[in-house]
Amino acid sequence: MNIAGVVILYHPDIQLLSENIKTYVQGLKQLYVYDNSETKLPGIEEALRKLHPSIQYHYFNANEGIAKRLNRAVEEATRNNFDYLLTMDQDSSFKEGDFEKYKMQIQASAYSNVAQFGINCQPNFTISKDLPEEALTLISSGSVLNLSLIKNIGAFNEDLFIDFVDAEFSYRVIQKGYVNLMFSNIILNHALGKLIEGRSLANFKKTLRITHSPVRVYYIIRNGLYLLLKTKGLTTAMKKDVLRCIKILKNDLIYNPQLGLVYIHLFSGIFDFLRGKIGKK
Repeated sequence: MNIAGVVILYHPDIQLLSENIKTYVQGLKQLYVYDNSETKLPGIEEALRKLHPSIQYHYFNANEGIAKRLNRAVEEATRNNFDYLLTMDQDSSFKEGDFEKYKMQIQASAYSNVAQFGINCQPNFTISKDLPEEALTLISSGSVLNLSLIKNIGAFNEDLFIDFVDAEFSYRVIQKGYVNLMFSNIILNHALGKLIEGRSLANFKKTLRITHSPVRVYYIIRNGLYLLLKTKGLTTAMKKDVLRCIKILKNDLIYNPQLGLVYIHLFSGIFDFLRGKIGKK
């Protein structure tokens, strides 16, 4: 399989990053490592160079968002005549043998119009099935882009910077008549947010809740409103999906330990949406 990969970094832990990369780098012909950190971590380039000869590390001295890095990776992989591009987060990994299994299932797929393939990032909520299924959205981490079709869909939306970049692209795949195909029998080890213990207001039982950094709260509310109210052509299902993602913020509004900053960033995101501010905060 003629496939490259990209992993996008932001102040990573070198040891954890290395362990994650080991779960898929052997199955790639090239791995682009794009570092969005404002300061370069000492020793990271040398550590990655020793990890595998296919790794190309790029440091940009600025955080310019996920979409811009994904677009660069698509351009670079296309220029180097790759057919597919795996996109990964720094905290994501595969179980042993799963990446090779993933590639085999992609090659065996009977679909001819798949723009991106994805895997199961929420095994506690998504039932594992042997056959692939068409999906409304796929998260960018663990997705494989079919580079021959990407030009028909267009670039990742750099105005969104981070949150909803993958969702907006997935919606556009469908709008253009292509397919997002998910293999739910392959699990992605992936952190969706920070887990903290919180007591339910309904039954007072303690459970684990997903929370986000205040700046992520800003992007989720601003970009969610942008998709709901400014993006043309979204189906009812797509709008419901955006609302579902926005509603995740309720945990932050109650349980986040940085509650004051959460509300400041929430209102800042709403205000910036109303005044038409896009891109980086």
